[in-house]
This record gives sequence, structure tokens and C-alpha cells, in this order.
Amino acid sequence: MSVAMDISISALWRLLLLNSLVFGIEICAAAGFTFVPPLLLKSGMEDSQMSLVLGIGPFIALFLVPAIGATSDQCQSSLGRRRPFILILSAGICLSLVFIPYGELIGNSLGGKPYAMSIITLGVVLLDCCTQACFTPMEALLADIYGNTEMSESSFLVYTFMVSLGGCVGYLLTAIDWENSMLALWVGGQEQAVFLLLFLLFAGSLGVTVFTAKEKVSGERDSQVTFTPHRRCRICDFVPRACLQSVVAFTRLIPKGLTNSIEAPFVLRRLQVAHFFMWAALFCYTMFFSDFVGEEVYHGRPHALVGSDERKLYDEGVRMGSFGLLIQCVMAAVFSMFLETVVKQIGERRTLQLSMALFTVAMTLLVFVRTPVMVVMMSALTGFASAAANSLPYTLVGAYHEQQEIFFAFDSPLTESLRSSGVGVHMAALDSSYFLAQIMLSALMGYIVHITHSVTTYITCAALLGVAACFSLSGIIVTEEDLQTIRTSRALTVLESPRRPQGKVRRSNSGKSHMSISMEMF
Repeated sequence: MSVAMDISISALWRLLLLNSLVFGIEICAAAGFTFVPPLLLKSGMEDSQMSLVLGIGPFIALFLVPAIGATSDQCQSSLGRRRPFILILSAGICLSLVFIPYGELIGNSLGGKPYAMSIITLGVVLLDCCTQACFTPMEALLADIYGNTEMSESSFLVYTFMVSLGGCVGYLLTAIDWENSMLALWVGGQEQAVFLLLFLLFAGSLGVTVFTAKEKVSGERDSQVTFTPHRRCRICDFVPRACLQSVVAFTRLIPKGLTNSIEAPFVLRRLQVAHFFMWAALFCYTMFFSDFVGEEVYHGRPHALVGSDERKLYDEGVRMGSFGLLIQCVMAAVFSMFLETVVKQIGERRTLQLSMALFTVAMTLLVFVRTPVMVVMMSALTGFASAAANSLPYTLVGAYHEQQEIFFAFDSPLTESLRSSGVGVHMAALDSSYFLAQIMLSALMGYIVHITHSVTTYITCAALLGVAACFSLSGIIVTEEDLQTIRTSRALTVLESPRRPQGKVRRSNSGKSHMSISMEMF
């Protein structure tokens, strides 16, 4: 018994160390993007301009991540398959943590406010793109190590726990008033102090993961994508000529990666749709929550004069919003510990639906009751949705990949290209819907708020998207029995549908009716 217990504890400890990078990434994302919207608004940007800036990073990641997934599947660098990409994206995060707090100083030394604004924008785009993209090789790394073991589900629950814990630390850093601290006085201000701490925490977590993940270079390729015959993927051999060749080859992979995401198998497409609505709802809450609390709960104004009462109220509201997001992460970490038990009782689909139903209730109550106490209580209620969305969809993708003959051959025979696709390709396909959700919100929410003249619109939209998520989750595939139910339903639909005259159905060039094409897509 004691040996088993020792093995269990050692395995858990290794999982925690392996997931330390997602802890660091989430610290940077949580703290960085709590400061970014107020920083951009204070610099003179309008809501619509700010939302567009926040959409550039996910837009780049949408094209980048599928190529990263396909390339890393067949990379045979001496560092392994996933760590080269983790290191490259981490370098982008480190640069962003310098550009954002010191962008104004660097820009003014170069020539004034336009330069400062450009450097801050570059930092925001780098932070957004690299933090989002870095999760994909980490998810694939976990699937590589634990994919076909009894710890497959546990690995992603620990992943969720570390993401939530990182969010707790990140929001805690932003909830503290650093203005008069010794560190802020030493480095030049509150933002500079926080970003210095982010840099140090991220660098430490990166080092732990890189040295803990002992990847083995496999002789077999996990993806159909190749650079040149009989040669290793040299994307991170760090030789100038090889690196240049790798960048060219990697660029050519971007259309292929996008095709893999778009032409995903039937079961993965259904999960993508649900994943999109889940994250659209969560992003609508987390991205704009501090601004909502500052303006609607505390009645402050971001464009008010520095030192005025309205500006002080807004800053206090931003800190309260950060505290609310901190509570969400604390509860997500707590819920992640019990998530496996809930799944065993009611299953993955109902667990996800329950989490989004609670989220929708929380957003609806916030629309009508806008008080600091309600901010804290409803933030705690959203923690369940955050925990479920960060783990269960990826667990399902891992299950799909391990049983391709069952899940991926549902619509059509399993092709050789699909059979040889690695788990990185499928993780990237799922993450594409995550990026699309963020892009949609960044492109539209600023204009919607401009039309409605109220930041309460953020929370209203979050509630509506939560309802859409609940409905879309009813269609995801969890077991082989779900596939059999769909087959039976389709067969009954074909038998019961009345025969139509041939001339009344408008046909496409391929000879199939538009109605049939629409049904096959879903």
C-alpha cells in the first residue's frame, strides 16, 4: 500500500511540475490582460479600437496554431517534438512582458506618442498570440506522455488545476495596489512592478517544464506532413541556415494546417461548435469584466482626468473586477479537484451543460443586480464553467484520437491521412474554435457597446452565449452509443421523409441537393 501511495504521490508531483508552464502562462494572461484594456483606454484609444487590437493576436494564432500542431507532430529535434515550439513561443511572451510596461518609455525615446502606441500594441499582440498558441503544444505534450495510460484524464485535470492556480496568482497580483510599494518606486510604477514579477514567474515556470518533460524522439512520424524525404524536422536545431529553411517550410504548412482544422471529422466538428460557444461566453465575461465593474458597478470613467474622483472610482472598480476574476480562478481550482467525481456521476456532456447553465444564471443576475457583493458571488459561480471548459473537451479529443476507428470513421472510411494525423493536429483543430471565439468578440463587442452606450452589454451577451453553449453541448459525441443513436435517427429521417419530385430540388454542380449538403455538414 505504501509503495502504491509513493508512486501515486510521485506521479502527481511530476504532473504538477510538467504543468508548471501553463501555470506561468495563465499568470501572464490573467495579470497582463487585466492591465491591458485600462492601459489602452487611458492612452486615448476608443472601445472599438481597443477591441480590434485585442483581436489581432487570436487572429494570428488562428493561422499559426494548426501549423504548429501539424509540424510538432513530426518534429524530431534533439529537444523532442513539443519543447522547440514551447521555447519559441515563450521567447515571444518574454518580449511582450518588456514591451507593454516600457512601451511608452521606449516610444518617447524614439520619437513620441505614435511610436509608444505602436510598441505597446506590438507587446499586446505578442502576449495575446503567444500565450494562446503556447497552450497547444503543452496539451499535445500531455497527450504524448499520458495519452494511452490510466492517467490520461487525470493529466488534464491537473492541467486545469494549474491553469486555475495561475489565474489566481495573476489576478491576485493585479488586485494588490502596488503604487506606493518599494518595488514600484524602484522600477518606475505599478505596471512596471507587476510585469517584472510576471517575467520572473514565467521564466521560472518555463525552466521547470522544459527540464521535467523528457521527450523521446520517435522514429515514426505522427503526421502526414513532411518537409523533405528522409530528413529530420530541423525547426529548432538553431543553425541559421536550417532555421531559415524551417521557417519557409513552416509557412507552407499554414494552409495545410487550416485545411486539417476545417475538414475535421464529424465528432470533432460537433465538439468545435460547442467549444466555440463555451469560450465565446467565457471570454465575453473575462475580457471585459474589469471594465464593466469599473464603469457600471463603481460608476467610474476611464477617460476622466487623472486624480479626479471618477478616475479613482474606475481604478478601484478595475481592482474589484480583478478580485472577482481571482475568486473565479480559486473556485475553478477547487472545482477541478471534484470534476472527475461529477463526470463519473452524470457524464461529460451533462457536466459541461451544468457548468454553462450556472454560468448563464450568474451573468443574468449580474445584469440586474450590480453590487460589489454580487460581483464576488457570481464570479465564484462561474468557476465551474472555467474548470470544465479547460479540461473536458481536451479529454474527449484524446479519447477520439485513441479510438479513431470508432469515432473518426463515422461519416466516411478512415483515410490514410486522417489515420496518420497526430494528436497535435486534433488539439489544434479544437483550439481553432477557441481563437475564433476571441476574434469574434474582439471584432464585434466594441461596436456593439458603441451602439448601446452601455458596458452592461458585455454581460448580457455573455449570458446569451451561455444559453447557446448549453444547446450546442447537447449534440457532442461522448460514447459509441451516441454515434449509434445518430445513425438510427438519420435512418428514421430518411425512411419518414416524403419523396419529392425530382425537378423541385435545386441541385449543386456535384449533383447533390443543397438540403443534403447542409444535413451532411451536421
